[in-house]
Amino acid sequence: MNKIYDKLLLLLAVLALLGGIAVFVLKSGSAPDGQTAPLQPSGNPYEAIPVPESTSTEAAWPVPGEQSSGWVYDVFTPPKIFIDENGQFSAEGWAPPPPPKPFGVYLVEIVRKPYRIQVEGYIEEDLSDASKSLLLLFDEEAQTQIRIRPGETHVDADFEVLGFSIVRKIDPATSTVEKSATVTILDKRSGEEVQLVHGERLFDSGVTVVIASEDDPTSLIELTEEGTTFETVSGQYELQQINLEENTVTVEKQATEEDEAEARTLSPQSGPPAAAAPASAPS
Repeated sequence: MNKIYDKLLLLLAVLALLGGIAVFVLKSGSAPDGQTAPLQPSGNPYEAIPVPESTSTEAAWPVPGEQSSGWVYDVFTPPKIFIDENGQFSAEGWAPPPPPKPFGVYLVEIVRKPYRIQVEGYIEEDLSDASKSLLLLFDEEAQTQIRIRPGETHVDADFEVLGFSIVRKIDPATSTVEKSATVTILDKRSGEEVQLVHGERLFDSGVTVVIASEDDPTSLIELTEEGTTFETVSGQYELQQINLEENTVTVEKQATEEDEAEARTLSPQSGPPAAAAPASAPS
């Protein structure tokens, strides 16, 4: 029974295929040489429509009115917005003031020459008699250590130890003992008595202030006394004060026809100060 159904289905498929081929052949033979005939208007030909001429006119833009915020806005131009001195947005034509003129000079260093003999330490051989201690001194010129006792003279370094004392103080708050050791020597070069305190570096009375110009940092100016005046391309200056405790100097830039006199306290720095950036610019 199944074989009969299969044969019927096959026959129907063949008939459908033959019908499709016949329809294709009939349609393809309706146009000669495979081209479609051009379409013809059916009594209604196209008529040309005239193009109207355009006339140019000038636009009259209205004057922009004032807004509620007080700012006036144009049509195609965005408003200029400024930042005022308080950091707030503003429509006013405010501009930050120009940066101050540079001072012109800066402090490189304050050079103090150490005294030629310094105290490095000591060895107490008798706690009840400081004069029996062995002193450890240092010769800055020869860069050598000197071991010497009170009352002795060092010929090469030209000094004599006149005395050595130790003062002991008890801190009542911590019950610790604080010691202060002092060596007294006779400087045979100057003939003066000099006191050397252990833990404190002693310097000569002379001092050298090294100042550089901001325009030419390689040009150094060395000053040794207060009240000395000097000049650079930035103006004329006066060294007014040397503060060894705070390691600073006070320098005054003298007045000109355009600027008033200005005094500054300078601390040592390795190079010229960076230029001050402007506060704000309109955006």
